[in-house]
Amino acid sequence: MTRMTRWFRVYDGLVDDPKVQRLEPSIFKALINLWCLTSANNGVLPPIDEIAFKLRMKSKKVQRILVALKAAGLFEDDETGTHPHNWEARQHKSDFEDPTAAERVRRYRNRQRNDSVTRPVTSRSPETDTEAEPEPERTPSQGRTNSTDEAPARANGKMPA
Repeated sequence: MTRMTRWFRVYDGLVDDPKVQRLEPSIFKALINLWCLTSANNGVLPPIDEIAFKLRMKSKKVQRILVALKAAGLFEDDETGTHPHNWEARQHKSDFEDPTAAERVRRYRNRQRNDSVTRPVTSRSPETDTEAEPEPERTPSQGRTNSTDEAPARANGKMPA
């Protein structure tokens, strides 16, 4: 049985967020992975041992990363658990709770696909063609000339221009 993956929102303003952009690369990578785990765990992080397993690191390292992310103001604790700062405001409940959302998206994508397939192909008529594009020059390896015929023609100076 395959597990259906979920998605979460990441806003393009992240590129200008100093709290995120000043993170060390390894902490930034952990941040993205922790967001994934948060999404998969309904908005809160799972227990440290599970995070450690998922991220393939020791629990103490996960704890150090979380301390750094909390100090940067990117994660916080409350009565529900540990979660990214402002997670609820940035993630729309309708994205996760609307049982018809996936079906609506599927229908929309099918319509888009069908529109591109059924759209008539327009061809240019001779009346609208003002000038045919010249055929690109081909090298012997592209099949224009026979390479065995070309060498004697060059030697005789009779190579066509």
